[in-house]
Amino acid sequence: MELKSLKKIKSLQSIIQEQLKLYIIDSGLKSGDILPSEKELAEGLGISRTSIREALIALKTLGMIETKRGIGRFIKSFNYEAILQNLSYRLELDTNNFWEALEVRFCLESWFIVKEINKYTPSDIKNFNQILDKLEELVQKEAEEERLIEIHTKFHCALYENSKNSLMIDLIKIFSTIQRNLTILHRYKTRNREIFIDYHRALVKAIELKDPILAQKRLIEHFTEAKEWVEQNIGKGKAESIGSGMWYRGENIFSVESSNKKK
Repeated sequence: MELKSLKKIKSLQSIIQEQLKLYIIDSGLKSGDILPSEKELAEGLGISRTSIREALIALKTLGMIETKRGIGRFIKSFNYEAILQNLSYRLELDTNNFWEALEVRFCLESWFIVKEINKYTPSDIKNFNQILDKLEELVQKEAEEERLIEIHTKFHCALYENSKNSLMIDLIKIFSTIQRNLTILHRYKTRNREIFIDYHRALVKAIELKDPILAQKRLIEHFTEAKEWVEQNIGKGKAESIGSGMWYRGENIFSVESSNKKK
């Protein structure tokens, strides 16, 4: 008899969760609809109320349902919050993860910064500089690295507020969480804080000029120290992959063919 790995066999709890998900879909339940009671679900699936309760707790953790005390459990409207919280928790905090997150982050930011380049207003520029003023103040006070990461994250979230893309903003926060955790575990710190501020000032200036190519160049310069850290701890090839092949080539960034015709 062939022995099969137990890892491939789903646990009873996983099966119950899947059954509850199918029930929600098959019943056409939508955001705000109430779920049957634990007793009704247990009887319908032929399992104990304890098992149902554990499965419901798991679905709540996943952000699929919410509990209103004294009323019952309801279908929750979809959002990325629970997924992203689990992502930052589940990512192993090692140097390779830092490189992966950094590469994805640069690709996303270099795309969005070009897409939004004509939407930035004088008010936006003023806001960016005010955040950098706060960052510079912390540098002068020799604040802890974690505090700098907090304000730095605020700056980058502000860059993409005009996009109205909440997932992008949440991902920026996740990247900062990974960086913060790596700072604690591996003692990753910004070596030259003054130059770090200068890089950000130059990026804001490129945005103010509405120059997409310059903005992307300033963005990769902004990642200089992080790239050097990756090179020292992982390898030169990994570091070189950050910022390669992502340069703006035309007015219509959604059409490669259109961009090529204009070259």
